[in-house]
Amino acid sequence: MRSGDEPRHARSPLGLRLGLAGFGLITALVGAWVVHSVAPTSVVLLFLAIALVAAVDLVAVRRQIRRGPHFQPGPDVPPYHPVEPERPIRRRREPTTERTRMRRYLALMVVCLTLIVLAWFWVRFYSTTIAVAMSMVAAVLPPIAVIVANFGVRLPDEPPPGPSGSPPHQRGDPDADHRDPPGRPGG
Repeated sequence: MRSGDEPRHARSPLGLRLGLAGFGLITALVGAWVVHSVAPTSVVLLFLAIALVAAVDLVAVRRQIRRGPHFQPGPDVPPYHPVEPERPIRRRREPTTERTRMRRYLALMVVCLTLIVLAWFWVRFYSTTIAVAMSMVAAVLPPIAVIVANFGVRLPDEPPPGPSGSPPHQRGDPDADHRDPPGRPGG
């Protein structure tokens, strides 16, 4: 019986799942206790890992049961199409401040310098390959630091003003962008 719009919003019989998770938890704990003196530690850890998965499933199922009957399939609860959550209104992000940009850049550059210093003053005595790998990562970090530091910066909508205070295209001279400034050869 289909009880949801599987696989996106699948619903399972939570009572059965709760019972199976409880059985799995008890069985795994008893198994770990029985084999702890006979089997290697890895087998005991395997049983404990299974017990952990079962315990997490128990918590998840209890949470689903507390959410109410809408999320529990059964003969009296028909399949449903979940209510789509309201989409949040996207507000325009404020431009990143200069201080935040500097902090981002300096943090990544400190990581870069730390990698270089550690690689060639300490790690190279143990593994030259790892020291070279650390140096390669450090070599890639400066351009990444610039990209991260400039992320979120609003660029101006128009070019900077010229010497007269207004952009070249507003001064009435259509060739102003293409001429050399006075005092230079060809100008």
